[in-house]
Amino acid sequence: MSKSGKCLPGSIIMCLAGVLSIYPSSAQSVASTAPQKVEANSSNASVGDRPMTARESTQPVNKSDYILGQGDRILIQVFGATDLPTTPVDVSGEGDVVAPLVGRVHAGGLSVRGLEAALTEKYAKFYKNPEVTVTVVEYRSQPVTVVGSVNTPGVIQLRRPTRLMEVISEAGGLKPDAGDTAIVTSPPPDLPEQTNDPQIATRQVDLRKIIDGQDPSLNVLVQPNDLITIPKAKMVYVIGDVGRPGGYVLDESSSTLSVLQALALAGGVNKTAKASQGRILRRGDNGPQRTETRINVAKILSDKAPDVELQADDILFVPNSAAKNAGARALEAAIDIGTGVAIWR
Repeated sequence: MSKSGKCLPGSIIMCLAGVLSIYPSSAQSVASTAPQKVEANSSNASVGDRPMTARESTQPVNKSDYILGQGDRILIQVFGATDLPTTPVDVSGEGDVVAPLVGRVHAGGLSVRGLEAALTEKYAKFYKNPEVTVTVVEYRSQPVTVVGSVNTPGVIQLRRPTRLMEVISEAGGLKPDAGDTAIVTSPPPDLPEQTNDPQIATRQVDLRKIIDGQDPSLNVLVQPNDLITIPKAKMVYVIGDVGRPGGYVLDESSSTLSVLQALALAGGVNKTAKASQGRILRRGDNGPQRTETRINVAKILSDKAPDVELQADDILFVPNSAAKNAGARALEAAIDIGTGVAIWR
């Protein structure tokens, strides 16, 4: 199809071919936002639909460097001391542990190696050249919360210095509808519970630049008590008698997508479509109720009517020749409850 408008109104397939030729860059721009494979610190973990293959952030590089804190559960063992109990003990709110035989020892803020050294001095009063081993049984003192558009949101316990993409992988990876930005909120170390404190630092990280290898330095180290939020991407939905009905992610740099671009991504209208009776369903500013605007998709495809811009969360509905007005509302409800719609990036 050319700007001269020589495409016949009834020739939908030919018009679609013209759409694809006119708007290839736009279609590629939107489709290119699909998350493929993420590599961080030589990790084989990936984000996207497939679960990661290795939970890198749960495998400490050197357990002796782990900093102990409140809630951690540890096991203290002295080689050859068979008379000592082998029951795990917790690090208290004051940072102390009660070690067998030697009593209370401060552990909070010490590394595992540091606590082993402190205990060795204590046990030297009872054993000759004692060999003390401290094993972390449960990690509880360095929580990171991951919420938003990830497959398994929740609390993750850090076990070593861990970077952002590793934490996202630990949370099951990004969902297909995830945006390209992660919001990392870090409370002050001494005020972890005062979420409204002005000292709280918030960073926005461009995940696309990390995934594409443009700026690996954005793969920042995550700190204990950080909150990582993955917002949903801005999307438009194309449903009805089209080739590939579903949701399509808007490019982060653009807040709109034209009807022609959306139809190109959706595989065009089918031969059975009643393209002259298209509708745009748009959510209102004051509630979930959508407004309905009729558009003649056939005329847009034949260049006899101007293209129309779709906004984020719009629904473009193209009925078939036998569709009734109620069909649009039924399909809208299906999208609102998140079922029956394939997501395409």
